[in-house]
Amino acid sequence: MAGTLVAEALGKGDMGLAVAALAPGSVATALGLWGTESQQETYLPAFTGEDVAVAALALTEPTVLFDPLLPGTTATPTDDGFVLDGVKSAVVRGAEAELFVVGAMLDGSPTLFLVESGLKGLTVEADPSMGVRAASLSRLSLAGVKVPAGSVLGQTDGSTYAECVRLSRLAWCALAVGTGQAVLDYVSTYVNEREAFGEPISHRQAVAFMVANIAIELQAMRLVTYKAASRAARGKDFTREVALARQLCASKGMQIGLDGVQLLGGHGFVKEHPVERWYRDLRAIGIMEGGVLV
Repeated sequence: MAGTLVAEALGKGDMGLAVAALAPGSVATALGLWGTESQQETYLPAFTGEDVAVAALALTEPTVLFDPLLPGTTATPTDDGFVLDGVKSAVVRGAEAELFVVGAMLDGSPTLFLVESGLKGLTVEADPSMGVRAASLSRLSLAGVKVPAGSVLGQTDGSTYAECVRLSRLAWCALAVGTGQAVLDYVSTYVNEREAFGEPISHRQAVAFMVANIAIELQAMRLVTYKAASRAARGKDFTREVALARQLCASKGMQIGLDGVQLLGGHGFVKEHPVERWYRDLRAIGIMEGGVLV
């Protein structure tokens, strides 16, 4: 639950920077939740101290109608480990990352693998995006990348992978709530100060109702996200709750961004005001898988 509140607070400041800041901690969280004693001893020390290692989750793929629970990336067993093949997109700070958590299909089940940067067959290139630009998104290509048997993170029956996806979706919902709050705070001040025809535009019902609707939808997003986070923190099944939260935050989050731009009129289209950036960032909620965990 605390991680959800942190993500929300960071999302209110800048979603792109929040994602960039949270990405290494997400890998550390994954190691803490599902890593073996050997994996934790090997990698977790790098996430302590002042100079924290850069690491990233890599779940999303650049395919039409991508299903995060059915990744196209494959893991082929060998005598001493696995060979990974596939392409991952929207990898946060991929060019800087020293360690990746990659999702791949292993014997018909989605599985997580620890993949160190610099392995033969692994290449990283820029993956420019519409929003969350401060996260420095990258595309990760794996062509015959060999990893040892001990690189499997968690269970191989798909349960660990599914939990990772759910926790990531919960994190994106929290980020959406924070950014939505930033939009509400900004437009509330703007419509009370901006005058037209001798009075603040907030005196117009169409404007006032739009601001009120943002507040209503934002509170609904916050409540369903908190409910999912609460169940996750207590170790209860939160599959249904996180699905509801993601659906609501994806649709209503984008609507909040759109309404924010609309309320500023011409000012909503220019970079002089931050609302256009929040609008672009909020559109990421419905398409991003992985990147951050809570």
